[in-house]
Amino acid sequence: MGKTSIEWTDYSWPVVNGCRRVSAGCEKCYAERLTATRLSKTPKYQGLAVMGKNGPRWTGETRLWEPHLVLPLTIRKPSRIFVADMGDLFFEEVTNEDIAAVFGVMAACPQHTFQVLTKRA
Repeated sequence: MGKTSIEWTDYSWPVVNGCRRVSAGCEKCYAERLTATRLSKTPKYQGLAVMGKNGPRWTGETRLWEPHLVLPLTIRKPSRIFVADMGDLFFEEVTNEDIAAVFGVMAACPQHTFQVLTKRA
């Protein structure tokens, strides 16, 4: 988890990675493009997206990156944290157990504001 230059948040927390397109709003997904290109050889992102002749595409695989699960617990100063910035926490393939694990950490950190964005409302 790292500090970010995104103006509306302080940290990005890529604890759940991977997705599948569900709407026209997914057409220019930065996470899909980064995962299929620059991050494609990184173990955390490997196999989650591929670059094809029509551009990047998610493979439909997702994973909870357990080593990063506890990172919000290490930040003392109240902060805004963008949850699952490289995926969608509510993607159908994310298990209820994984979602519960993420929410458990959020519940243990009441000093933070967690920002969860989804196209699966």
